[in-house]
Amino acid sequence: MEILEALGDRVAERGELQRVVIFGPETGARHVSAVLVRVPAGHEFPLHTHPRSEDCFFVLSGAGHAIEPGRSLPLVAPAAVWIPVGHPHGLAAGSTGLLEVGFQAPADPTAVPFDARQKAPANPGLLVSDLRSAARGEWVPVFPSRREARYLDAYHAMLGPSACVVAEARDFELVVVVASGAVELTGAARRLDAIGALCLSRGSSTELRALQSPTLLLGVRARATA
Repeated sequence: MEILEALGDRVAERGELQRVVIFGPETGARHVSAVLVRVPAGHEFPLHTHPRSEDCFFVLSGAGHAIEPGRSLPLVAPAAVWIPVGHPHGLAAGSTGLLEVGFQAPADPTAVPFDARQKAPANPGLLVSDLRSAARGEWVPVFPSRREARYLDAYHAMLGPSACVVAEARDFELVVVVASGAVELTGAARRLDAIGALCLSRGSSTELRALQSPTLLLGVRARATA
């Protein structure tokens, strides 16, 4: 299990685009890439595709819009966006900028520009989820309307005081992000504050106990094949 603390300090607000890889093949992760990105006010990522990977990202602070051909979807933190394999998408930050953590499985750094004159792809398109109404005390799907997970499966939990959940990597790799609040890893007697993260390899688990209320946890499962 790899644990990372104070990730927000790595992309402190400086009015410029900042990006740091937190987990990926270069850190020993097998199936997932996770990056933390500080997007300054007004910055826009134009439409592009990732030909091999299924993607999702979470807006941890700030606001903006997720973009796909013919549609712009408003985002206010905490929110999440799911991107099907090869689907054209972009992101525009609002007037205060935003902080987001993004996931890919399999890791695919290739970004292919998408010509807006091309024919728009058929559904399914982007899915957006508002995490402000997260269920308390248990892991629940971030995108319940999605028909099936191919490589990535995202969950979230909102914990009250001293509430516990188990983070368990069964037949997948699991990344957990403390989006707000703080938890204790009970087996290790270790505290992890927002924004912190841990990566569990297949077959490992840990119990997380909330030290603040509310504590929002994000859990992303990644597998090699559908």
